[in-house]
Amino acid sequence: MKKLLAFLVVAVLLSLLLTGCKTSTTTTTQTGKSVMEELANAAKGEGGVINSYGMPDVWANYGEIFGEFEKLYGIKHQDIDMGSSVVYSRMKEENASKNDIADLKPSYAMKLANEGYTSDYKVSVWDKIPEGQKGVASNGSVWQAAYKGTLGFIVNTNIVKKVPHTWAELNDPQYKGLVSYLDPRATGTGVNTVEAISYAMSGDPYNYKAGIDFLVKLHKNGIIASVDPKVDVSKFQRGEVAILINFDYNLLLWRDTLGVPAEVVIPTDGTIAVGGGVIMAKNAPHPNTAKLFLEFLFSEKGQQLFAKAYVTPIRPDVQIPPEIASKFPPKEEYSKVAFIDYTKDGEISQALQNAWAQAVGAK
Repeated sequence: MKKLLAFLVVAVLLSLLLTGCKTSTTTTTQTGKSVMEELANAAKGEGGVINSYGMPDVWANYGEIFGEFEKLYGIKHQDIDMGSSVVYSRMKEENASKNDIADLKPSYAMKLANEGYTSDYKVSVWDKIPEGQKGVASNGSVWQAAYKGTLGFIVNTNIVKKVPHTWAELNDPQYKGLVSYLDPRATGTGVNTVEAISYAMSGDPYNYKAGIDFLVKLHKNGIIASVDPKVDVSKFQRGEVAILINFDYNLLLWRDTLGVPAEVVIPTDGTIAVGGGVIMAKNAPHPNTAKLFLEFLFSEKGQQLFAKAYVTPIRPDVQIPPEIASKFPPKEEYSKVAFIDYTKDGEISQALQNAWAQAVGAK
């Protein structure tokens, strides 16, 4: 078994662990190892299984993450893969009593917390999670993001000889008919694309008119090859488009697997980052197992395992191993990245979609 790296954390009161309490935020300062040991002991009577929603092996390196968790604690993983909206609906229908944990968009994680369907358990490294990427509802339920992605683009360097490094540079005749992005009406990534460009153009991701105005210019100048309702990399592979806009974890994977000479760019005139929420169910059937997994996931080891799939750890204090970090775009490209405010994002999304459709003439 591999030992977890030591780090200072806050521990759950032993008395609550022994009673198998499903929700606990009262803590006492101890070493990270002792927290894990106490939770591991408490989890032994819970059947050696953890149930999740939306955490398949193929996403975010969860296969290896749960594999390491099983090596350490002998706990097997069972997942039902589903999208964020389905996770939200299902947890409400089941009174958050069938799954232990779930991966979903932070906006849905916040809704579940506000409605009392998430546990009030705070991981012991709670203070290391950036503000805006965690929250406590008025009812005590909590949510947090475990990782993040940053919006950028991948460039086919066989076709594009001068690689653009800003959004503004895309408005150039040399990129005519080469750029593709996702439809904001059909995908969250499409909405985020408008927000990222808005941030670059105006300094405000929610000033969506700035982003839409720029996209209209690209459309009028013939820069845009297609607006797709879902991710389609086949056109990029065939050379029909040469610049795809998406999140870095997808772009870097495509760079490595599509068989096309390519460069991944994080626009230096500004872009946005979006977190990935991981929550514990209020009435988790294996509560101490769920807590143990969250502690592992937010430990240095767990966070580094995300990075192996190009998913950036949410904890800024965690160092990505050099052999992995070297495969990411240079750090300086990430110097002007703003986290999305999920509340504001939710407030403007419908208006953004309507404005985009009207401006670009989409049907």
